Amino acid sequence: MQTEIKELGEFRDTMRRFVGSYRELPVSTRATCPKCHRVVPAEFRRHKSQVVLAFNCPHCGEQPPIVHDDAIWTNRASDLPGSATETFSGCRIRPVSRRLPRTVETLCPECGAIIPGRYFVQDSAVWIEKTCPDHGYFRDRINSDVKLFAKASWWSFEEHAGLEFPHVTDGKNCPSDCGLCNQHLSGPCLAQIDLTNRCNMKCPICFANANAQGYIWEPDYNEIVRELKVLRAMKPHPTTAIQFTGGEPTIHPDFLKIISAARDMGFSYIQIATNGITLSDENFARQCRDAGLHTLYLQFDGVGDEAYKETRNYPGIWSKKLAAIENARKVGMKVCLVPTIVKNINDEQVPKILDFAFRNVDVISGISWQPVSFTGRMSVEELQTHRYTLGDLAHDMAKCSNVVPMRDIMPLSIVVPLSNMLEAITDNPKVRPSCHPDCAMGTYFIVSPSGQAWPFPAVLDVEGLFAGMNVLANKIKAAGRTANFFDKLRIVWLFMKNWRWKTAPKDIKISLLMRSIMGMVDKRIGRGKGSEKNYRTLLSAGMHFQDRYNFDVERVKRCVILYATPAGVFPFCTHNCGPEYRHFTQKWYADLQNAASRPATENTEN
Repeated sequence: MQTEIKELGEFRDTMRRFVGSYRELPVSTRATCPKCHRVVPAEFRRHKSQVVLAFNCPHCGEQPPIVHDDAIWTNRASDLPGSATETFSGCRIRPVSRRLPRTVETLCPECGAIIPGRYFVQDSAVWIEKTCPDHGYFRDRINSDVKLFAKASWWSFEEHAGLEFPHVTDGKNCPSDCGLCNQHLSGPCLAQIDLTNRCNMKCPICFANANAQGYIWEPDYNEIVRELKVLRAMKPHPTTAIQFTGGEPTIHPDFLKIISAARDMGFSYIQIATNGITLSDENFARQCRDAGLHTLYLQFDGVGDEAYKETRNYPGIWSKKLAAIENARKVGMKVCLVPTIVKNINDEQVPKILDFAFRNVDVISGISWQPVSFTGRMSVEELQTHRYTLGDLAHDMAKCSNVVPMRDIMPLSIVVPLSNMLEAITDNPKVRPSCHPDCAMGTYFIVSPSGQAWPFPAVLDVEGLFAGMNVLANKIKAAGRTANFFDKLRIVWLFMKNWRWKTAPKDIKISLLMRSIMGMVDKRIGRGKGSEKNYRTLLSAGMHFQDRYNFDVERVKRCVILYATPAGVFPFCTHNCGPEYRHFTQKWYADLQNAASRPATENTEN
């Protein structure tokens, strides 16, 4: 254990070693000259109340410095009244930056050090660039569609004060002080627990790196229950949704027992990240359902065997996946397809996957597109060849559906008002998808009785609906009461006001759509017999998981997907990517397990 503490402590020190050098302006860096696009010396400076970037280009000469939207060196408040300015623990909240170019705190791709960088626009795309004092200049594409990115930036709501009882109470630098610290701003929409690093596949693109660590990491039943208790004890609201991951979680010796324990502890939504091999056995699928499993988060990189040669290299895996989906249909579970998309490798599969989901919408509830997250040093050319962004996804979806990207593609954070309204109705804290607007984008499809799939914004003015809902919920809360009969009438009026009466499909009815939307947050309406009256819906959204190339500290502070581990709770993008704390926490626990399993005489001799 002392070895692990030393290694992790040294890595944390390495991450924060440059923080003191950029606390005050000016700060030297390298950046892309806006005229000639060469990478040249530059300097962040303060000009009156603004932060600017001045370029020292030997080719273009002196030019006006460029103003940047900044929350690193500028102590400013949120543009939304009622936002928290500090976390429950007293840490200053940097509000979401909405304009471009903007400053960011990011990571060096080689050493993981926290360094300043910036987002900027070039060739209608959004880019990040940063300079590590030890390893030099790096850049990467954040989003291929600057207009879509800019629109999404405005769809977050009031800043939240985070967790009432963080596990690390003296964190000062994110993400080096992670675990879950007093700087974190969001509660979990979904928590994850790795059950094992063993797997029945050896996928070359797996971020969990299963089977490659050289050791077995597999917490026992009692440890998993302890982690579940930690998640249920979170405040201001307990974790209600859990996903068990791996490795392949179903090969844990106590898998079914763990599922049942989560159900009995009050988790209302239980899913597993699986490759589907074990679920191709109908009897095992039925056992999972009986234990309390709701959803298969199914690895799904394409349609047909050919799609898996590059990403999975497992002959016959396609038939296993089809069998797993059919078994979920038979026993009454849902499936969320999880494609890992690599540009110029399998991005041509997007239309096929979306079509497959529509044809199986009775059992498939969503697609969670996951643009590949990179580790290790890569050239700019390699990143440009294989980096797949949420802008790419939006336009690929538009090519094969009724999606209009600027109308239909929204960040996940736009639905926060729904949680806000539910709090106003029930007077109880609710799960809030208050992630950064850069973290996830997509749309919900509604399948009409005629079988046509329509994005929700083609039927409803979603922006008007949620903006109005947030205003109403805040008024109810400010009055110190719960929603009354007239408030509920106002909610109905919001739906009617924002219904696209002229263009909405005639076979979609407003009352039934309202019920279907409620079914997404109320399991009495959304599951079992209650769901039979609802429209079929399909979520199609991309999760922009970070790596060291595109890392933004403000995104990870707002992460709503949290990992519970024996060593603490971590945001997804610090556990699996970015700092990759997974390697430290799992090796430490594996060493503890190995030491405990050795005979007493062997421990004495060592």
